Amino acid sequence: MRVLGVFTIAILATPLLMLQVVSAAEPLEYNRDIRPILSQHCFKCHGPDSAARKADLRLDQRDVAVKAGVILPAKPTESELVKRIQSNDPDTVMPPPLTKKSLTKLEREILTRWVVEGAKYQKHWSFISATRPQVPKSESQWTSNAVDQFVLRKLKTEGLAPSPLADRATLIRRVTLDLTGLPPSLADIDAFLNDKSENAFEKVVDRLLRSRRYGEHMARYWLDAARYADTNGYQYDLEREQWVWRDWVIHAFNQNMPFDQFTIEQLAGDLLSNATDQQMLATAFHRNHPITIEGGVIDEEYRTEYVVDRVVTTSTVWMGLTMMCGRCHDHKYDPITQREFYGFFAFFNNVPERGLNGFNPKINVASPIGTEEAEELQQESKELTDQFAKLLEAVRDQVPKWEAALNDDVKNRWQVIVPETSVSKGGATLTLQEDKSLLASGKKPATEVYELTINSDQPIHAIRVEALRHPTFVGGGAGLASNANFVLSEFQAAASSEKAPTAFEQLKITKAEADYSQKGYSIEKAIDGTIDRSGWAVDGPTKREDRVAIFTLAKPLKLEAGKLRIQMHFRFGTSHQFGRFRISLAHRPVLSIPADVEAIVQKEKAKRNAAEQQKVNQYLAVRFGTAEIQRVAQRLRIVETLQKTTMATPSTMVMSELASPRKTHVLFRGEYDKPRDEVQPTTPAALPLMPDDAPKNRLGLARWLTRPDHPLTARVTVNRLWQQLFGTGLVKTTEDFGSQGEWPSHPDLLDWLAVEFVESGWDVKQLLKTIVTSSTYRQSTRVTSESYARDPENRLLARGPRLRLDAEVIRDSALFASGLLSSRLGGPSVFPYHPSGLWQEINNRPGYSRTYKRDSGEKLYRRSLYTFWKRTVPPPSMAAFDAPEREFCLVRRSRTNTPLQAFVMLHDPQFVEAARHLAGRMIKDGDASIAGRLKHGFRLCFGRSPKAAELRILGRIAADQLQHYKKNEAATTKLLSVGESRADQSIDAAELAAWTSVARVLLNLSEFVTKP
Repeated sequence: MRVLGVFTIAILATPLLMLQVVSAAEPLEYNRDIRPILSQHCFKCHGPDSAARKADLRLDQRDVAVKAGVILPAKPTESELVKRIQSNDPDTVMPPPLTKKSLTKLEREILTRWVVEGAKYQKHWSFISATRPQVPKSESQWTSNAVDQFVLRKLKTEGLAPSPLADRATLIRRVTLDLTGLPPSLADIDAFLNDKSENAFEKVVDRLLRSRRYGEHMARYWLDAARYADTNGYQYDLEREQWVWRDWVIHAFNQNMPFDQFTIEQLAGDLLSNATDQQMLATAFHRNHPITIEGGVIDEEYRTEYVVDRVVTTSTVWMGLTMMCGRCHDHKYDPITQREFYGFFAFFNNVPERGLNGFNPKINVASPIGTEEAEELQQESKELTDQFAKLLEAVRDQVPKWEAALNDDVKNRWQVIVPETSVSKGGATLTLQEDKSLLASGKKPATEVYELTINSDQPIHAIRVEALRHPTFVGGGAGLASNANFVLSEFQAAASSEKAPTAFEQLKITKAEADYSQKGYSIEKAIDGTIDRSGWAVDGPTKREDRVAIFTLAKPLKLEAGKLRIQMHFRFGTSHQFGRFRISLAHRPVLSIPADVEAIVQKEKAKRNAAEQQKVNQYLAVRFGTAEIQRVAQRLRIVETLQKTTMATPSTMVMSELASPRKTHVLFRGEYDKPRDEVQPTTPAALPLMPDDAPKNRLGLARWLTRPDHPLTARVTVNRLWQQLFGTGLVKTTEDFGSQGEWPSHPDLLDWLAVEFVESGWDVKQLLKTIVTSSTYRQSTRVTSESYARDPENRLLARGPRLRLDAEVIRDSALFASGLLSSRLGGPSVFPYHPSGLWQEINNRPGYSRTYKRDSGEKLYRRSLYTFWKRTVPPPSMAAFDAPEREFCLVRRSRTNTPLQAFVMLHDPQFVEAARHLAGRMIKDGDASIAGRLKHGFRLCFGRSPKAAELRILGRIAADQLQHYKKNEAATTKLLSVGESRADQSIDAAELAAWTSVARVLLNLSEFVTKP
């Protein structure tokens, strides 16, 4: 038997972290050196899983292995383990050839030496409570805090030296991206470069941690872990309103909520004494999983899946354990039995929910961000209202004249039309009334289509539909449904010609407005191209009033001898159609009079209330008033609109408990319909026990997870935060701290940080500050060939963290550099640019969120955190950069570099439009020279000045592109028309196009998408 001689020679051939022993004088350590080999090659057949165990042999327990004679400590030649792993006989060698796993020569030598040294076992390292290790002593001037002491000791052991600190421009870009997900502003860069104080960097870190952008950036990582999305998943993938919980997360991070409280409120906020609405809202964390509405599913089967999802998510996020493996059998590698899996399952098995359409329980609650913003808006509204009143008083004598002009415009713009034909496809009778409205009577079908044909010898610019009440309607509103509501699923207009009087061609409708829309049933849904159960509705049960909608055509229609056909589809069911309606046409351009203002203007002045008259006055001021009164009135309207949004209380899914707990059983093979033994709520025996007096519910579980001596929660959380900053955790397998997981690269540092985290009161900001102010984090990323060969993944931390940015950060950085990025915090998810028709390709069932209705204005430029996330079709530009689908909990993203990513950044409208605006900033804010513009562009994109070679190359590109676009007007127009925003008319078109091309180059450089 050959035992290792000079052990260090073999170590040089092994991958880093497979074995971290430096000499034969240092004893092997079971957790570090032996368990990974046994777990990888042996535990599947000789480990914790009793069902899969072969020969009734366990190698994960020393006493069993020794008693069986498989391991005889200090007697390698007599140990069956050593004989088997060294054998060349395919009938006796272990692992058997059929497993297609074999030990390397080094692994066999390690196991043999371990037996020689006495075959000592240890409890798995991550199941042992962390204790504060002694900080290594060092005289080095390089170290800044304890983090560096641990890192430096490891580097010295490996014969490596740390890198010098990065330059200041690099540092502020790095830390700003890491703490806010955005690049630094030019003002922030200059302030830091000019601050010569010793604590200049610390001041930058403190400012970033106070920034509202910090909470947005931190929330993004948490949304991955929480499998947050804006739809339910599965085939139909309908919308849901969980964004208020997303705002809760942002707010919690910005407020630096202690992580133990953050944990308890999300897992069990509803079980706290006198739980607040916000604590109830926090529990939406465990309602983020997919939910099915598909007919034919078995209710209990899917309810079981939801509970399993909570077990898997909780164990991954807080414990870094793969508990899912215990659903069908005992875990093959970790000490988690199937019975313990279902004991954990029992904590989450008491929610009063269903498997099919399992959307309850719900609460209506306001966003914490919206609540804060509403208070600010309320004050601003008061100040603006007072200011507006004073300005309006100064022009009081002109108001009647303005209103007369508005009344004349509204009165003369619309012509009430009597249709040539009017038909109910559902069989109702449409009768013309004295006021030229049409009244439906007789048959009342569940779904309906009203079809009208109209003649007109004047140009048609827009169509107005009035939904009107009638005394005969049971509900008292304009709809025939029993609740007085209606749902206009789709409004279509088509025209025929004299040559083809029966061939109708659909007309494009570019704008739809209504005086009021029910939440979730906006007027825009009536022109989204989909005839389904969605559409325009008006809260019929509570708001029983006449309603108005206006549909503006893309271009004026001249019928000549043809006809206009209007079709109004009502597909919601249960007779949700108009009972009485009237059609009017606009024969001249429709001015931008809001539909709600127009509806008020048509009322007699004596019948308007004060709020309605105020709304009219604001519009009059905007349209006819002085520049100052227009400014105030416009801002007042914006504030009032924002107030409605911020005070919204959407219905959000949350957790609650059944009055009597459900019984929980072990499920044979994990199948919902094969219950076996009943179990009670319990935690794995390999971890600290829950106190006897702790409640056996989610609250008891949450408190157990955050007890100071819990061996996993602090370590797992610290590791995930380290991963955010360095790209890889101290434990690379962030999701697996079990036997199959990786041994920490710096175990003492991990434990020191975990203890610091707990003793700081679970202070996330303090932990991040400790890490980013270390010299380890602030190192230069430059790497020597020797250092790279020794440590290609930078696990020893001999250089700073350099890695490709995440999808959201790349998009947000482009918007930031261009000046387009919206600074608004929180609110409903938004719909930026998206490939046309993609949703329909994925879901061919009529209705069910098939049509993507792109937003406009400021919503196009919100941070990516707020982008609407459809599970079956995540935003393609994000998916190209490895953003997840959010079908399940994810704590470690992939990071790839592919040609498709460059394609996205060159051609996606978001990036092309951003490049145009970046070009405008370079032209207007840089000096007139090419070099001056390039320098400004480099500062905006990279926070540094360009090198001479870069100036030369890009200067040549700028000149070539300018010549190209001067000769190609069509190409110029095409490039500058990408995106909703208009090109800057004060800049020569060819020049703007040329510099847009230069800006596209800058945005596509590796430096732009990489953390320095």
